[in-house]
Amino acid sequence: MIVYHYCSLDSFNSILKHRSLRLTNILKSNDSMEISWICRYYEAEFKKAYKNTSDLFKACISPERFRGYVKLFADEFFDENYADFRYYVTCFSYQNDLLSQWRGYADDGRGAAIGFDLDVLKEITTVSPEISKPSIVSLHKISYSEAEQREVVHQIVKELIAEIEEMLQKEREYSENAKNSQDCKIELLDNVMSCFERKFMELFQESVYMKNPFFREESEIRLCEFSPKQFLMGREVKLSQGARLHNYSYYVRENQLISYVDFDFSDCFEKLIREVVIGPKCLMSQRDMEFYLTTLGLSDCQVNKSQGTYR
Repeated sequence: MIVYHYCSLDSFNSILKHRSLRLTNILKSNDSMEISWICRYYEAEFKKAYKNTSDLFKACISPERFRGYVKLFADEFFDENYADFRYYVTCFSYQNDLLSQWRGYADDGRGAAIGFDLDVLKEITTVSPEISKPSIVSLHKISYSEAEQREVVHQIVKELIAEIEEMLQKEREYSENAKNSQDCKIELLDNVMSCFERKFMELFQESVYMKNPFFREESEIRLCEFSPKQFLMGREVKLSQGARLHNYSYYVRENQLISYVDFDFSDCFEKLIREVVIGPKCLMSQRDMEFYLTTLGLSDCQVNKSQGTYR
């Protein structure tokens, strides 16, 4: 199977010449609801979950403290001004000739769509966490189903509450025999915060794979890297097939600096690039495109022209 990266002709030329694709900070996406879409679910889910907690839970963690935890970690992961983590993504579509993609991502149809071999992409991203640590690299299909999204959030919040309930029960049994209950309480609150941090990290990671059903026709799949900010600069993440993530840097867009990382696929270039679709407004002929690709060593790459009459 092939998935398609829509882009302008300038970007198309740069990607193929440098054999590299740019992953950008998702918190700087053009989609105003990117990442924060999940917030529609988890705020209500946390509120409902707290109401159903045990008396012991409510006695140990007040509603104000509970809301404070939620706010603290929501800021840490979802607010660009506070976030200690970065998610870098680049997007592909299962659709090879979609008007909304041409309009939105390929210079209003003047660009092209690069067809990437999905099986090779999967091989590249199937890398041991110990090798990519502390980064997490993944290739994930986007969910547009609100029912599926709500269930994911429900399960994460449910697991969080269950972990804390178990922790509180053990702590009560232990503190009855402990000499210094104050030390126990401080340790307990530290452990509760650790639980919140772990589960909010899961929520943040899942949020990258959730989008408004309005975008369903895009049929999107994403290549992602998740990493703490302090480990980004100057490092390199080696992937399978000789690919790598490197060159963490910035570029300027709309009067702001946007961070990015380069996905270098030089070593598997010919295996990875399988097709090119010329946009409906692009003036390149199929013959010219075929010759251009042969100069890059892509003699077996299929070239097609959009069937759209969009002008």
